[in-house]
Amino acid sequence: MKRISLIAILFVSALFFKATAQETTVNEKLSEVNDKVTGITERLATAESDLSKLTKIKISGYIQAQYQMFESPALESTSNNYFSIRRARVKFTYEATDGIKFVLQPDFAPGALSLKDAYVVLNDRWTKSFSLTAGKFNRPNYEVEYSSSQREMPERSAVIRALYPGERAIGAKLEYNPLNLPLHVQLALLNGTDGLTINNSAGVNLNPSENKDYDNYKDIMVRATYNLGLGSFGGLDFGAHGYFGSLKSNATSTLSSDYTTVTAIKFGDAVKRNWIGGEFQLFADLLGGMSLKGEYIAGNNASVGYSAVAAGTDPVKNPPVPGVANFQNNFAGYYLYFIKNLGKKNQFAFRYDYYDPNTDISGKDVAVAKFSPTDATVLKSKTSGKSDLATTTFGLALHHYFDDNLRISLAYDIVQNEKVGSAGLVTEDYTKADGTKVAKGMDYSKVVNQNALTLRIQAKF
Repeated sequence: MKRISLIAILFVSALFFKATAQETTVNEKLSEVNDKVTGITERLATAESDLSKLTKIKISGYIQAQYQMFESPALESTSNNYFSIRRARVKFTYEATDGIKFVLQPDFAPGALSLKDAYVVLNDRWTKSFSLTAGKFNRPNYEVEYSSSQREMPERSAVIRALYPGERAIGAKLEYNPLNLPLHVQLALLNGTDGLTINNSAGVNLNPSENKDYDNYKDIMVRATYNLGLGSFGGLDFGAHGYFGSLKSNATSTLSSDYTTVTAIKFGDAVKRNWIGGEFQLFADLLGGMSLKGEYIAGNNASVGYSAVAAGTDPVKNPPVPGVANFQNNFAGYYLYFIKNLGKKNQFAFRYDYYDPNTDISGKDVAVAKFSPTDATVLKSKTSGKSDLATTTFGLALHHYFDDNLRISLAYDIVQNEKVGSAGLVTEDYTKADGTKVAKGMDYSKVVNQNALTLRIQAKF
């Protein structure tokens, strides 16, 4: 009996130790599997985090390739017809979190690489009505903010190109969009000298850097628009905008736009640039869809001159350089669009575009009205010329949409300058839109031919 009990005890012990060993092995394997699963989970979490970031990035853009032909024969070595890349842009939009957005848009056009947009938008999370934009962005104006990929004519109107060179500016903008009211208000504080050339007596641009202000003056822009529903007929947007800015004088005198009044002004004082405008956009669900859009802007613009430079020790080798007065000119400009859809794939557009850079000088006064200083060594004389001529452009365009991303456009611009009187001969070289030059003495009593044909293909993504 004792022998049987001992055998039983040994047998049970063996089973116990075997079970314990198996349990240890199983636990080790379970731990190993758990570690692997945990590692996979961590990698998946990292991948999901990275994927989440990628989903917050939106990439879009477009390329505009075109052929242009200018009717005026080219002078010298300038071509009057050529292929070119008008725009090649990629836009990166990153939604960092709810209410915060970053935008970056470079333009890769050959020979003209530039940064078009670089700004951050902070949206109001409480009332959902306000937003703050800071960086480089479009100035608050309808045709400026209307994307080049959607616009019905190849280029913006003359008055917009003159007032807002490059369209963008660096600054900050506050926007108000109430939830229960179709109102949009924009208030921007800008450097104001973006895109302007301000030369000194040596012809050196004093405003070469786009990333900083030329002076301490800041410009204010304000725009307000309201949307009015017209039932099944369509809708009407209307509004107004104003620009209130200054440039630092680099001269000691300022001429008014009639060339006769000279206003004393100190070096460094403000030369005002103020204008206001009204706009409307009528959209009608009529005969396949049509729209009528227009804007009128008027006020006073300005350019900066420079002070006189005294003669050096050798008046022959270093003669005195007479100063150039600042110039304040009253201007007016407007444009009117008519757009009609032709079926689902085609669209016709017409634009009447008028810009008068100096409303105080008529055609018969060009090269006649002038300012003559009493001391020619102190201030140069200034005579009205090509910069005072009003321009009228009739634009026609036909678009074919292959799909939402591909459009081909054929546009023709008929450009007419204000005619001058028989005694008015422009005495300055004139450079046309295509870069060709008209020599001195050209009689503008005949319309200068600046008509241009544009064939453009646009691809969006």
